Amino acid sequence: MDEKKYPIPEEEGNVGMASEPVAEYKATGSGYEGTVVDDDPVMSDAYDPGIGPYTMEELNARIDEAEVFIEKAEKGDWSDWVTEEQSRANLYSKYPWLQ
Repeated sequence: MDEKKYPIPEEEGNVGMASEPVAEYKATGSGYEGTVVDDDPVMSDAYDPGIGPYTMEELNARIDEAEVFIEKAEKGDWSDWVTEEQSRANLYSKYPWLQ
């Protein structure tokens, strides 16, 4: 059986491919040289939405609380839960512009 020889195309560089200059990726101690620094004046670096958890103890406490609610629901006590319709009604009453 004869082996087919295909022509090898000549390299044309990065034609049609997205690439960035190699000089931009010189590693420095705090990131990459030439990258954009996020100096958004609208969102402060100190912004804290307060949704945590911030420590493993807080995370574990939230998990334990959720497990209690799930166990109660499995036993038939759905008092800690709301239906999708109730949740939607609560949102629409609080934020009427969502309707």
